[in-house]
Amino acid sequence: MPTRIDASEARRWFAEDLRVSSPVLHNLAVIEAFAKVPRDQYLGDGPWRIHSRLQIGAVHTSPSTALHEIYHDVLVSVDEQRGLNSGLPSLWALAFDHLNMAPGQTVLQVGAGVGYFTAILAELTGSEGRVIAYEIDEELARRAQSNLAHYAHVEVISGDATQAVDLPNLDVVVAFAGVTHVPERWLSNLSDKGRMALPFTGEDQRGFMMLLERAGCAFPVRSLMPCGFYPCSGAILAAFEAGYWFPSGQNPL
Repeated sequence: MPTRIDASEARRWFAEDLRVSSPVLHNLAVIEAFAKVPRDQYLGDGPWRIHSRLQIGAVHTSPSTALHEIYHDVLVSVDEQRGLNSGLPSLWALAFDHLNMAPGQTVLQVGAGVGYFTAILAELTGSEGRVIAYEIDEELARRAQSNLAHYAHVEVISGDATQAVDLPNLDVVVAFAGVTHVPERWLSNLSDKGRMALPFTGEDQRGFMMLLERAGCAFPVRSLMPCGFYPCSGAILAAFEAGYWFPSGQNPL
């Protein structure tokens, strides 16, 4: 990609690359959302700290402050000392594709971060939908609230999503932090044919992205991909301690 490029062109190039690399095969609205949302406005001004795709944990500074530097399928650090990142676009493009979100739906996001992927969810649900985004870190929650103020149908809550109260009927639950079990209050509010994408991870923060689909009283699940995630506070206890539900009836790890 050339070094000088219009921001909208960079986003389109980025989105079309995700169409192939993720891949996105079912819901092309995902591609349009990535092409529309300005990643740079959520991550702040460059240069940015970018993770190598080939060396896990190796971080380098972007060569310049040009916007195209972050319109690639890379992790970008939000808080390097704590290991907090904005998220790998291809992973979330694939997960969103399988969640098959549509305008008018209600989504619970666990871990809004700075709000970039919340904005993608907002585009997928449309103004007639609703996105309830929890962020447990107060500073990140404030950043997300500011970044997302232009979306009237997005609510960013500073707090623990595992303790959420008065949740509405949910079409989609998507967690941006690793869990060892499904909190009952997320499951009990999931609509029939509702879906969840949850990173199931162990002590080493590695695991798999689980797709759960509700079908009446049944909850068929499958793995979408291997993944690694920062742990989700409130959803990393053993099942017998927490009293929460596992898809298989036991700890999947």
